[in-house]
Amino acid sequence: MRKGNIKLFHKVSIKSKFLMMILGIAVVCIAVIGFQGLSHGKTSLKTSMYDHLTSIKSARTEQIEGYFKDSQALMKTFASEHTIINAMSEFKAGFNLLDTYNVGIDENKSRAIMLFYKNKFLPYLNNNALEEYSVTTLLPKKPVAQYLQYHYIIKNPSKVGKKALLRVANDKSYYSEVHHKYHLSLREIVKNQDFYDLFLIDPKNGHIIYSVNKGAEFGTDLYNGVYAQSALAEVVRNVINKPEKGVVKVSDFKAYMPAYNTAQAFFAVPIYNQNKFIGVLAAQVSVEKINDITTGYQKWEHEGLGKTGEVYLVGRDYTMRSNARGIIENPEEYEALIENTELKSDRKKLIKATKSTLLHQKVTSESVKLATEGESGTIVTRNYLGKKVLSAYSPLKIEGLNWSIIAEKEIEEAEAPIRDFQNALLISSTILATLITFYAIWLAYTFLAPLTTMSRGVKNIINKKSNAKINLHRDDEFGELSDNIDKMIETINTQKAELEAKSKESDELLLNILPQSIATRVKNGETHIAESINNVAVLFSTLQGFDQLSVTMEAKESIELLNEIINEFDDKAQKFGIEKITTIGDSYMAASGLITPRLDYARKLVEYAHEMFSVIELFNAKHETELSLTIGIDAGEVMAGIVGKYKFVYDIWGEAVNDANRISHEAQTGTLRVSKSVYDQLTNQENYLLCEGGSEETYGTKPNTKES
Repeated sequence: MRKGNIKLFHKVSIKSKFLMMILGIAVVCIAVIGFQGLSHGKTSLKTSMYDHLTSIKSARTEQIEGYFKDSQALMKTFASEHTIINAMSEFKAGFNLLDTYNVGIDENKSRAIMLFYKNKFLPYLNNNALEEYSVTTLLPKKPVAQYLQYHYIIKNPSKVGKKALLRVANDKSYYSEVHHKYHLSLREIVKNQDFYDLFLIDPKNGHIIYSVNKGAEFGTDLYNGVYAQSALAEVVRNVINKPEKGVVKVSDFKAYMPAYNTAQAFFAVPIYNQNKFIGVLAAQVSVEKINDITTGYQKWEHEGLGKTGEVYLVGRDYTMRSNARGIIENPEEYEALIENTELKSDRKKLIKATKSTLLHQKVTSESVKLATEGESGTIVTRNYLGKKVLSAYSPLKIEGLNWSIIAEKEIEEAEAPIRDFQNALLISSTILATLITFYAIWLAYTFLAPLTTMSRGVKNIINKKSNAKINLHRDDEFGELSDNIDKMIETINTQKAELEAKSKESDELLLNILPQSIATRVKNGETHIAESINNVAVLFSTLQGFDQLSVTMEAKESIELLNEIINEFDDKAQKFGIEKITTIGDSYMAASGLITPRLDYARKLVEYAHEMFSVIELFNAKHETELSLTIGIDAGEVMAGIVGKYKFVYDIWGEAVNDANRISHEAQTGTLRVSKSVYDQLTNQENYLLCEGGSEETYGTKPNTKES
């Protein structure tokens, strides 16, 4: 520093120097802490973004792999069941009888078939195809196929897509007797197991001798017919060429003419009668089910994917195996977007025609290439629309398929929290700097006041204006102040510890009557807490016989026994993730899906209800009592919130609550009764019977607690 600058610095007052020192230190500290906070904050937010996208991808991976694994297990089970084995044998016999006698149709019936293909099938097929098909190409060639299609498709009174409603044709053939015998059972398999269609194929000649939904492939020959190159024919040939017992084959998606040239895939498994290979059971994969899984039932924003995030599947050929979010949400906008991409014109045409991206949308992003090579990870890349995205990727482990799963979100939306954090940090730093400036000014004048007093006194003495003492006894006064401050701090710490202990007790009491998320909102000062929640299952139970039992004992013994039962119910509720709502005497109310949303909310509550019956059975065995339980369950939308001001409770209400209460009172002693909405979500519906009477359609069962 130059000598002149030193002299200039010496002319600056001590107050100004002190102020500059405080402000300089403050600015440096804010800059350092701000930089570190920004750096760590951005890193944490980026990690959080990557982790969230990866967790969504992992969840979808588990669901997709689970769907194929479960479907293949079901196919294996069905192929070994007597119903399927007998159906295969009898349908084959009926089909062969028709073929042997060379049944045919007259000119009028033949014309009816031709008109059906011309007017109701061909227009939709050609709309979704790059080439024009003719009626003569599509018409079934063999008389037996023409005969069956006439009676089960042309003469079927149900509209296209609903042909499965017909149980039997009015042709009095042995084939129709077999159809009448097995069709309802096979139709229920399709309905309940997330398949689109189910087929029985004769391995000897490749004939499709039975189909639930009666499409254009019904009755045709998969070896030499028009559909010999279809995905169904390929997977059937794979099974027939190597018919391993219990081994389920799966085909990749391929344009399927009977489904108007839309993408379809199939499962197939050999059917054995003891050790004799008698046929092939095939099932058409539900495209809707795959799309429901990848889109989270189209609840993208609810699951944290925002307005641009999506999950989709890609095959080895770099084309999609599920629908893109854009084609589902806004097809017109999506079609406009792909016009600006390098996608081939014929693929654009098929996307517009089918309103689907399956097999049509090409995806060659870096993440897809890495996933196809068997790698997993998260990168920033360009998606199939050319937009910069954060992409999580990995291969799928599905035997027979080489698919990848991609979870993406546009980088602009994904990094929005980082930009918000930067802006918030900048605003906070500016406010903090302003406050420190004012504080430094005040501190400079306050802290240097004794020095000013001493300076004035010294000047007075020098100028002989006064000989009064300054009376600044630093050791005594500041020492006493320091002691007082120490005492004050000690007092504050003691009071703080007491307050924290009281606060902890209050929190524990609050969590005993409120869910944690609701308790947090109450502590934050919310006074009117109420919300509408969808997909909630509600349970009401009534303990039968306890009032009569309690008459024979003291109040203390009675409440101990009641607490034993209620505590067991509470423990089971914790185990199953069920939210207990309240108990009133020997009545118990609980809910599933209320605090934590879940896909299996209704089924989980039914499983919990069975555990409640087990609790009562064990209690009766232990205490030699004869208590029983009645339970009613309904599902739907409920209102939930805090009721009361001083002795408040967390309660739920609504139609589903009222219905569950009413169903429990309508249930017979020792039974579980559920509403139609709950019944539809159960996987073991065969254990439930439609209940007679009551205010609405309900289904009941008497749980076998020893088995459960």
